[in-house]
Formats: sequence, structure tokens, C-alpha cells
Amino acid sequence: MVVLAGVSAFWIAGAIHFDLCNARRRGRWLAMAWLVAVAALFVSLDTISAFLAYLSLSVPFAVWWLFQKPSHDREWEPGVAVLPRAVVNGDEVVVENLRNFDYPAPGEFVPRYETRTVRLANLTAIDIIFFNWGVKWMSHPVLVFDFGPDGRVCISVEVRYRRGQNFAIVRSLYRQQELIYVVADERDIILRRTRAEKPQEALLYRMTVAPAEARVAFVDHMNAVNELFARPRWYHGLCMNCTTTFYRLPNSRVRLDWRVLANGLLDRALYDDGRLDRSLPFEQLRKNALITDLANAAPEAGFGDQLRSELERRRNG
Repeated sequence: MVVLAGVSAFWIAGAIHFDLCNARRRGRWLAMAWLVAVAALFVSLDTISAFLAYLSLSVPFAVWWLFQKPSHDREWEPGVAVLPRAVVNGDEVVVENLRNFDYPAPGEFVPRYETRTVRLANLTAIDIIFFNWGVKWMSHPVLVFDFGPDGRVCISVEVRYRRGQNFAIVRSLYRQQELIYVVADERDIILRRTRAEKPQEALLYRMTVAPAEARVAFVDHMNAVNELFARPRWYHGLCMNCTTTFYRLPNSRVRLDWRVLANGLLDRALYDDGRLDRSLPFEQLRKNALITDLANAAPEAGFGDQLRSELERRRNG
């Protein structure tokens, strides 16, 4: 009981700081006061009495916390300000508010949104891009659906940052950030992270996915996009993040692998599972997949084709 109370007391301290006090300075003091009060309970009373007193204080707070609602009505950062939606009509999918920003220089962007029509019959492949910012255990995966003549559509599950917010793993465990499915052009997705923001390492892999499986995955994502458009959801750093969200889609294969959470190693997990090219040793495959410099130098016209031509040239020596 003491261990349970201790763990939950520290979690509530975080909720007091972030959710009750919006991460302001007074939240730290209230969180510390809460922890001191809990410790005083267990020092001054016998274990059973202290635990019952603790429950009388913590349960009402937990109920309040659970009833906090996510919202679409906040002051958002420009890159996540507009929600996409999709109209699926048989073979045809019309994606509205597909993000296609231009990033002329570090810290600069030109907002652009468009409507793009793709046909499921043209979807033959899925690529995956991993972005890494120097932390071995963490990366950000993005799926790239290749529709051939209809172009490529990227889907990235992200934090919908409120203006002025930054990512923090502890903050992401509380009711502080909403979820967004970014549906975007491939050039937008890559240059945003390799040029516009603090530069990140980008790796592009082709996945071994049958066309029928790729189409099911894309439709699942479009349904999730529409559900989120209708009803906001919280982002959660463990349960509802850029990787675990994918494995919660209706037709995804459940992966019981610790590397889903330590997703800086997820490319290796996919390789071990046969979902990436196994004709090369993994380290060589990973080296060949680096596209950061290639992307920053690629022209806007034919951007994705240029990247893949360069990768093929690199592979062939």
C-alpha cells in the first residue's frame, strides 16, 4: 500500500503542476506541498488509516483529472493549426487540408494547404522515414504512401502543439497536449525537420508490404483522420504517441516489442521482422538510408523521385 501510494502521489504531483496549474511556478510549490502532506500522513498514522486518508484526497482529484477534455479550440502552432480530413468514395480518396509548406531557410516557412485526390488502385508501396535528433532511444517515424502517378502522401502522428509549447516527455504524460494526424506532402515532412527546425537525421526505408495491405493501412489512417477531425483526443507520451497510435489502428499487426516505445531502435525491429530489405546487413542498410543532405539539396520538382534515385545510386555503388 505504501509503494502504491508513493507512486500515485508522485503522478498526482505532476498532474497538479501541469494540469491544475498549467506548469506555472506555483504548481511546483503545490506539488511539493502535496508530497510533503502525503509523507506526513504515513508518518503520523498507522498504514491502514494513512492509506484510507490518502484515498479520500487522491480519488476526487483523479476523477477531476479524468474528466479533463481535449479541444480543437486553442491557439495552435502554425504547423499544426489546420486539421486534415478525407473523403473516401470507393477507390477514390480526396484529402483536404494536406499540408505542403515551403521551408526556404532555417526558421522560415510559407504556409500552403491543398486538396489532393489519390486512387487506392495506384497505391503500391509504403516507405517509412525515421527522424532522429541525437537521442539513441527516440525517433519520429512517418509513413509515406506511394500512389505512383498520384504522388506520395505522408502521415505523421504528432503532438498538436499549442503556441509556445515544446516537447517534454513528462508533460506528454498529462492532459497538456492534443493529438494530430498530419497529412502532408513528402517534401514538407522532410524539410520541416532537416531544414526549418533544429536539423534532424532522416533515414528513408522501403517497407516490404503487399499492395492490398498498404491500401488497408491507408484507409485505416484516413478513418482515424476523420475521427480526430470530429472528436479531439489527448496525446500521451506512452499510450498515444507517434508509434503506439499506429499499432492501435483496426487492421494493424500488434507488436509486443519494447522497441515500439524505444522507437529509436524501431528500424532494427522492423528489419528483424522482415518488414525492411534483408538483402543487406542492417548497418549497411541504415547507412544507405540516410537522406538528410540529399533532401536539403534536392529540387522541389521531382523531390521524392530525386531522393530515391540517389539512394539507388548509392546502393549500387
